[in-house]
Amino acid sequence: MANDNVLTPGGLRPRSLVFQIEPGAVLDGGGGRIRKLHSSGKVLLDFGVVPRRPPGRPVMPHNVVHPRMLAPAFGSGWITYASWTNNTGAPISLFSTKWVVPPGPSTQSGQLLYLFNGIQNSTMIYQPVLQWGSNGAFGGNYWCVASWYADGQGGPAFHSNPVQVNSGDVLTGVMTLTGHTVNGYSYNCDFQGIANTGLPVTNIEQLTWLIETLECYRITKCSDYPATNKTAMSSIKIENGKSIPSVGWSVTNKVTDCGQHTLLFDEDTTGNGEVDIWYKASPFWTSGLGTIGPGQSQDWWFTWGGNGDVGPQLIQAEPLNASGELATTAIAESRDSNGNLTYHATVVNRGTTTIAFQWRGGGR
Repeated sequence: MANDNVLTPGGLRPRSLVFQIEPGAVLDGGGGRIRKLHSSGKVLLDFGVVPRRPPGRPVMPHNVVHPRMLAPAFGSGWITYASWTNNTGAPISLFSTKWVVPPGPSTQSGQLLYLFNGIQNSTMIYQPVLQWGSNGAFGGNYWCVASWYADGQGGPAFHSNPVQVNSGDVLTGVMTLTGHTVNGYSYNCDFQGIANTGLPVTNIEQLTWLIETLECYRITKCSDYPATNKTAMSSIKIENGKSIPSVGWSVTNKVTDCGQHTLLFDEDTTGNGEVDIWYKASPFWTSGLGTIGPGQSQDWWFTWGGNGDVGPQLIQAEPLNASGELATTAIAESRDSNGNLTYHATVVNRGTTTIAFQWRGGGR
């Protein structure tokens, strides 16, 4: 990577567009410009006009820039992620996620790994980021954390002071709405309990698109990923004011050359929600999201077009809400004249509340 470029969580950009924001300073987007302010309100630096893009589509991942020279045989950019768009009409006031710093990779190939929860609009992404490797501005063969506020291609990227952390440390990345006026929305982003990782922003466009993401560059072999099966992005809390919205994560597995994928383990958002990011293939699969009322039963059929057993003997309906009580019955399979297998299962809600669920099985 040329010395005049930095590979940010958001892609490659000139070093001249990457800025560290020291503790105590604030990024402000008021008046159509983005400026660094002292806590007193004094303008310290003016970075120019705030970039704008048409509304309705999040800035990432389609604006992630990773030139061909940084994309070897293994995929680069956003590898796998879960996303949800807030269309409730009330702004997100809290988005936090807890995860454990994984073991470092067993091989070192100059790879760069980013793992984060984040929230974005059509122009910028806001994210507390765990990093392995050097991005050209900081980092190395160790883990570190920093908060980022970044544009896509051609725009600026801002980060807090990077702080080194260790495998096994428990991280909680938190984004909080701190104010809302006619001039825009104000937020803070930091790693809870880790000093100098905060990056406050004021008077910006509302952030609406939430993600749990694995982003990687310069991967040359599967062992360049963390030396573990997965990272559980857990204890997810999402609030809009004093209420808790109904969240339905969507999964995108963009790069699967090592079996990387995201699984929805639990969609409860009261403090127990969890999205698992896998660095390799898992010994089980999930398929099909549904909702079932108390006392109801549903029949489901599954087919993958093949004639091999994908593990229906282990299939079960897994509740995604707290206090869910589901029973899976009448498991069966059939084979057509081409040898393709179809699986059937019935789920019964034995609880007293409506339950969101997904199907989960083994052997695939």
